[in-house]
Amino acid sequence: MHENRASGYLLGMVEPTLANPPAAMSREDEARCPDVRETRLSLIAIAACVGCLDLIVKVLKPTEADFYHRRTYSELILILAISGAAVYFVPLARSRLVAAGIGLMVGGGIGNALSIAVFPLGVPNPFFLAHDGWAIAFNLADVCVGIGFVLMAAGVIGLSVRRRHELRSAVER
Repeated sequence: MHENRASGYLLGMVEPTLANPPAAMSREDEARCPDVRETRLSLIAIAACVGCLDLIVKVLKPTEADFYHRRTYSELILILAISGAAVYFVPLARSRLVAAGIGLMVGGGIGNALSIAVFPLGVPNPFFLAHDGWAIAFNLADVCVGIGFVLMAAGVIGLSVRRRHELRSAVER
């Protein structure tokens, strides 16, 4: 285990706890939960599809000059770091719905991150809604992040309901 000196938190404590749920989980619940590897592969597959589709749409659908978002390379690094952490930690919850939601979000993040590097004018937003002098511009990645958030939230609520007996138990050290 690696200790973070600033907080005293042992980094190795999280993974074994999430990956090996307590014995209180019924066999039926255990059979319903995918393993971490399967969940991670599903998340990565969804993210790769979304990221590729987002870039294809951005190349094929023209974007008006006012609808590009300038982003910095530090934002690109932040997006990639958050995406990498999500790909590593989220599958430990062993929930298909949470993994699908995070897969959509990571894919949208990757699509926008690659857009920062590929498009010199900024991240293209080929879709927009306008009404009475205002407009909101967005892209496929943005839509996938929004849908992914809703799926992830539903999955987390479902996990908390299914594992409510664990929520009141003491944390093992």
